[in-house]
Amino acid sequence: MKPSGLLYKTKLQGLIILVLCFQFLGSYQISEISVVRAEGTGTEPKVMVVSPESGGFLSTSSITISGTVENYTAGMSISLFNGAEQIGTTFEVNDNSWSIPEVVLQEGIHNIDVKLVDAGITVASTTINNLTIDSTPPVITFVNLADGTFSKSRSIEVTTEPDSTVQICMDCSDTTTGTWVPVPKDSNEKWIYSNPQMAEGPHTVYAKATDRAGNEGTPKRIAFTLDTLRPIILSNSIVPTYTEDMTQVSISTEIKFRVSDANTLKEAEIDKSIRVTSNGKDVPGEVQYNSDTKEISFIPSVRPLSRSTKYNVFISPLGVIDSAGNSAFPRFWSFTTESAPPIIAESGQKLYGTAYNGQNIHRESPHAVYANNVNVCANCHSTHEASNPNLLDQKKNSENANTDLLVDNYCMACHDGTVAPMPENSQATHKHSAAIDISGKPSGSSCTGCHNPHIERSEGNPNLAQDHIIYTHAPDIQKDNKPVGKISSKEQLCESCHESGLGGLVAQPDVDVEYRVFQYKKNISAIGIYEDYDLCLRCHNLNTKNKYNGIADIASFYNNLTEETKEEYETNNVGLSYSNREISLAEKQFSSHIIKAQDGSPLAGHIPCAECHDTHGSNNIKGLKESLGHEDVQSFNAGDTDQDRKIVKVQIGENEREFTILTDTKERAFCLACHNGTTAIYGVTGQKYDETLNEEHKTNPNKACSYCHGRGENEVERALSAAHAPKTGLVSSP
Repeated sequence: MKPSGLLYKTKLQGLIILVLCFQFLGSYQISEISVVRAEGTGTEPKVMVVSPESGGFLSTSSITISGTVENYTAGMSISLFNGAEQIGTTFEVNDNSWSIPEVVLQEGIHNIDVKLVDAGITVASTTINNLTIDSTPPVITFVNLADGTFSKSRSIEVTTEPDSTVQICMDCSDTTTGTWVPVPKDSNEKWIYSNPQMAEGPHTVYAKATDRAGNEGTPKRIAFTLDTLRPIILSNSIVPTYTEDMTQVSISTEIKFRVSDANTLKEAEIDKSIRVTSNGKDVPGEVQYNSDTKEISFIPSVRPLSRSTKYNVFISPLGVIDSAGNSAFPRFWSFTTESAPPIIAESGQKLYGTAYNGQNIHRESPHAVYANNVNVCANCHSTHEASNPNLLDQKKNSENANTDLLVDNYCMACHDGTVAPMPENSQATHKHSAAIDISGKPSGSSCTGCHNPHIERSEGNPNLAQDHIIYTHAPDIQKDNKPVGKISSKEQLCESCHESGLGGLVAQPDVDVEYRVFQYKKNISAIGIYEDYDLCLRCHNLNTKNKYNGIADIASFYNNLTEETKEEYETNNVGLSYSNREISLAEKQFSSHIIKAQDGSPLAGHIPCAECHDTHGSNNIKGLKESLGHEDVQSFNAGDTDQDRKIVKVQIGENEREFTILTDTKERAFCLACHNGTTAIYGVTGQKYDETLNEEHKTNPNKACSYCHGRGENEVERALSAAHAPKTGLVSSP
């Protein structure tokens, strides 16, 4: 049936209008419309890139770009554009995948547009963003090492291109031998290789990098010498000194020391190496260095030195630095110059003393030579006028003198800085006023408790420390149940058994009798055995504690290392020094304050008393020092320990006695002055207190250190134990 009427006319008009619209819009607009109409149907064309990826790095400028397509129709093609420039060849799509080889790109970053084209019209596209062409191999730079130099670090730091991988070959003879190991990168774009076990001495290292583009750089080689050992100040080279606090030193003495180190020293820093002070002021002078012997000398500007003057010498790490950058350990000592010129023997004359520049000399004892002139006794004693049992002249005592310490007044009459040097800290609030004589009985003098004013000065005993005799009592002369074997005169005097004729009783004086001085050794000569500190321990022991309840027993914390154990070790290890031995586990368990010095000192045992206590006086009743440590010295407010302390009642036998100990807070402050991870003595750094180290630290953060590290039946005993021989942590009973 043939269409007709109004409906037919309407359809015809609509068709004509549609054709006219097509003609007006043109073929391009028709294509775009047809694409738009296809969206959302799931059949629109797609183009994807498989290789290379966006953000990728390639080491070659001629690359292949490949990918896949979806929903394509015959006649479509792939074109690549680098900006407005078409690159590579056009690829006619005839499968789901496509590949365009030999696309040439310059060095640098590129954004490549990939277009799927149908009859000149882009029907789909994608972009390869930030594609980097990098054909330049990476270069390794050593940060903390230079070829042919010394290093004090067991770490090797290098830098190279970001995001590279780095490998290192330690001590390889060439790049084809040895083992290459990967090196981790830190947050600062450094690659750091660390080996805590790296041996001292020469090393050769190769390092290479592979960048993100896959370029492998040429391995870089350097040789260096590892030297982590700090320069050592040789104790036996320190001049002037023979022992601690040497006295009667010649005013013409040299002040010098020698350094032991495999490397040369940085001579530009030597001027800072030595400082000499007296009376709190620097002594001006010049520092000289002998590079052949590595000896450093201090030449005072004013020579000779002053008489009867105490000088302090400090060796600073800032001035003794080796080629690897290692600083020496600090060392310090003091000496006091002579009060009068020495007596030089005439030809053929013999004097007790020391050879000096080929001459036999005698330095007069500070209290004169009694054997030559007994009248010097009258300087202190009065035969007819004194009422004191020691015949001390009462008229020489001041009106306000302490009548219990009359002898000390005589000592201080000269030791006031005029005739003789004042004892250090003698102006402190508290004096060392323990008045016990040589036999262990209470006496009238604290000075003579440690010093014997009547003996001759010697280089082995320059400070007139109390002395005694050890004699061997042969069993065959035993009588009336008297003791035999080795007996010390500090325990029993010969006169207690023999009234006269003592000389005839000693058959072999070189064998049976030994003269000994009570020692008070410090950092120059202390080995760390009991006898090094027996000047203190002759009073602070169990025997005197039992006799006089107010004295603390410290000796029990030091009696595991003695002269006998030292002799036994050196007998069993011929040629080995006791100071060079390793500290045993048993010794560490006995006391954590048994250490082996690393700074050249001979210490291999108990820490000297003088590291924590002032000698003659202090501003606190415990005698605690206010400056602690040799390196990273810490201040301790010791002066307020008299207020910041607590009273503890202790039952001793049938009696109850009161003792004072530091409060928990003050005790912790004292211990942590050294146990902070940075402060060191004898080159040994105190272990840092860590609240999270164990459960005891977590649950008892404010307790005294002695609560866990001390042993004893009460707080007083635990405090003494923790201070002198701390043990591995063990919670005590509250």
